[in-house]
Amino acid sequence: MERHIIEFLNSPALFAKISDLTRIVDPLQKTVTEYKDRVAVIDEAHCFDFWDKNKICDNCISMRAFNDNITYTKIEYTRDKTYLITAVPYHLTDRRIVIELLKDITQSVLYDVGTDTVLEQIGIHALIDNLNKLAFSDSLTGLYNRRFLMEKLPVDLLNSILSAAELSIIMVDIDHFKKINDTYGHLGGDHILKHVAATLSGCLTGTSDWIARFGGEEFVICMPGVNLEAAKATAESMRELLEHSGIRYQEAEFSVTASFGISNLKSAGQESAEDLIRRADEKLYLAKSKGRNRVEF
Repeated sequence: MERHIIEFLNSPALFAKISDLTRIVDPLQKTVTEYKDRVAVIDEAHCFDFWDKNKICDNCISMRAFNDNITYTKIEYTRDKTYLITAVPYHLTDRRIVIELLKDITQSVLYDVGTDTVLEQIGIHALIDNLNKLAFSDSLTGLYNRRFLMEKLPVDLLNSILSAAELSIIMVDIDHFKKINDTYGHLGGDHILKHVAATLSGCLTGTSDWIARFGGEEFVICMPGVNLEAAKATAESMRELLEHSGIRYQEAEFSVTASFGISNLKSAGQESAEDLIRRADEKLYLAKSKGRNRVEF
């Protein structure tokens, strides 16, 4: 191979063509340091402020790279530019961070719409939004999926610790769901899952509250800033509403119940997101063992 190619591969010129901006991100604290022209500048804004969306990215590439310890790529946009982002996990002596390489591809991105006139009409930004939504949404219920849960909960937990605020987790499991599937088939089970998802979602009033399908017939509700008493009241409202709401499927009319387990973080400590879920899960199974259709905390 020619010597000047090797020199190019080892030179800053290649890096400059790959990245217009480099960011050093702590995805848990959402802090960012920008590195440009060989100068590192600490940005006091949150890392997501760059995208002008005034909220944490639902499909956070840095959190995914951080959690999985794998390099990921993603396309994202601001009001007037489209970027290709590469997120590379990197280990410091005391923690893991993520290095983001951002390349402005506004004028160079290529995507073939072919004969798909709908795709041509919605444009690249809507296409990116749809792809991001698919990444963190449960296709059946429309709720967040388990991947979103495992990326978002550590962030909410850290924010609660830093702000000395409480955080509550509610785990929900539909009672006798196997019997429902055996009686009405899997399509009937899907109908129940969507009904329960809509009922639970309708009981959330906080702007920071969110709900994810944990798997099968289980759901997890995260309520940042909410104390145990308020979480208990919400769970009880959900339980009662489910119990008394009628469901029609084909020619049948019936109702379903669910069991609830709650865990709460009151103060800073060493507790992890997994610990909160485990404690809520233990209370959920206590509710099951006590006869189901009840709230334990």
